[in-house]
Amino acid sequence: MGAGDLLVGRTESCDYPTNIVRSVPVIGGFGTPAIEPLLAARPTHVLETVLADPEIIRRLQALHIPVVHVPCTRLDEIPDALRQLGTLSGHTAEADSLAATIRTGIEAARLETASRSRRPRVLLLFAPDTPITAGRNAFISELLELAGGINIGGTSLADYYHVSLEWLITQNPDIILCLFETSGRDPVSLFSSQTGWSALNAVRERRVYTVPDLSTACRPGPRVLEGLAQLKQALQLDSSRHKTTRVDPSRSESN
Repeated sequence: MGAGDLLVGRTESCDYPTNIVRSVPVIGGFGTPAIEPLLAARPTHVLETVLADPEIIRRLQALHIPVVHVPCTRLDEIPDALRQLGTLSGHTAEADSLAATIRTGIEAARLETASRSRRPRVLLLFAPDTPITAGRNAFISELLELAGGINIGGTSLADYYHVSLEWLITQNPDIILCLFETSGRDPVSLFSSQTGWSALNAVRERRVYTVPDLSTACRPGPRVLEGLAQLKQALQLDSSRHKTTRVDPSRSESN
């Protein structure tokens, strides 16, 4: 929204836009700022979405440094988060314009998805060795549903959780979407020779995909429509390869 010159510190996870953040010092990890580097940056405000240690807020407040909570972990929170930052930074017009664009894009995608009669059941996979997936309320789960897929992990209220291979075999998803670094390898090759995984229809039918930019697809923020486009592209690629997607209506309703 044009307020990059106001940044005096960032977390190690904040890496976009590169032309702005390369000159902004790192003051700790996401949700875990280091107090000394933070104070050295001399901020007038500290913005946070999730702080791991509530004591940090108390320490900053004792030093008269306002801590501003910006809710931005759910899909529908993104436009309001942008407007909040626009007001705080004095870039209201830019923030409102960006927020409106995102809101319009989300609503258009919802209408498009609502008109679909067939949607593939997808495993959102965050680690290949110890399977981790996303629950119903996780941002990536919301984005997948918006793109036209059904998250098989959506029966859980946990944002992210471990699952067993036995559970995966029982669920037998249509598609596996790899949301971890594959180092350029064909994602199917990660599972085709592994006992258990090779029994899944998604692996046997080579319906295993990834996305070009994991950060864009997995992080709630101003690039959410780009992340949505990547998920839609993966589902459309699968649809073009497999015209007869299997959908279990009873499972669809439970998710």
